[in-house]
Amino acid sequence: MEAVNEPVRLLEIEKELAGPDREAALVKYDRVLSDLAARIESAMDAGLPPDEFPKVAELKEANILARKILRLTARVGGGAQKA
Repeated sequence: MEAVNEPVRLLEIEKELAGPDREAALVKYDRVLSDLAARIESAMDAGLPPDEFPKVAELKEANILARKILRLTARVGGGAQKA
């Protein structure tokens, strides 16, 4: 059931990133992703079982990509507001 609500939540996030408070929204969501990055790094530094390492490495790459997309969405959303 949760998966059905996710597209709606993503639309809400996209609207926040395009709205007048986009900087605050960017900071809020980037903080979540930054915290996740810190937890990933901590887990990797502590050592992971060999079968878990590839999964966590993929999660790390996905998180990096998510942060880039977040910034780009905020930038493009801001430009769309001015146009």
